[in-house]
Amino acid sequence: MHRCMKTCSPLFVLGLACAIIGGCGSADSTDDGTLSSSEDALTGSFTSKGTGYYPSGSALEGGFVDRKGVRLHTLQQFLAGQAAYVSVAMDSSAFPYGQHLRIQELEAKYGRAIDFRVVDTGGAFRGRGRSRIDICVANRSASVEPSINRTLHIDAVNSFSSAPAPAPAPTTSPSPAPSPSPADDNTTPGAACTGDGQCNPGNDGSGEICTAGHCTPGCHSNAQCPGSTQCTAGQCQ
Repeated sequence: MHRCMKTCSPLFVLGLACAIIGGCGSADSTDDGTLSSSEDALTGSFTSKGTGYYPSGSALEGGFVDRKGVRLHTLQQFLAGQAAYVSVAMDSSAFPYGQHLRIQELEAKYGRAIDFRVVDTGGAFRGRGRSRIDICVANRSASVEPSINRTLHIDAVNSFSSAPAPAPAPTTSPSPAPSPSPADDNTTPGAACTGDGQCNPGNDGSGEICTAGHCTPGCHSNAQCPGSTQCTAGQCQ
């Protein structure tokens, strides 16, 4: 079911809703579709049967703009960073124009916070209150996605923040990273080796030889001793 078949002008529908609920003057919106600062947005949690619709010139879908003449914003545009919010349609008496909503199932699916705003309505929603919601998507294929056409758990919030929720604290303290092993560096005493050359890099000796697969202090020749020291009795002196 869509917001389709608008038989009255948007201003007439809005005026009728205002007359029923006792006036809408303080629940107006700014040019970008957000609630004005003079109105505290309603808050609460509820469930609603979700459906999808998309911008289209057909009578079924209802056009390209919301009930105040602002261009519709789709879920896909928001996810691509091309829109500040996602347009949704509900009963015009359910919330003031521009009310922020968070839909738990869709935020879980896409792994991010999504700003849904109540900016549209239609004949299919009259008298339905908060029990029905129509989410604006890119095209017909997206409008029949099972993740949208289902019972949705929704939070009405005063404002929208895209900041991610803090990560839960770890249940156990992480183990400290192990210190590098001396065997990882062939120029450090104790490094792994397969021959004396690996313990004596360069043109000057280090005073080490390869013993049992590791570099250990010692020498077999003067060339393995650093500087002007000499190899005497297997040690550089």
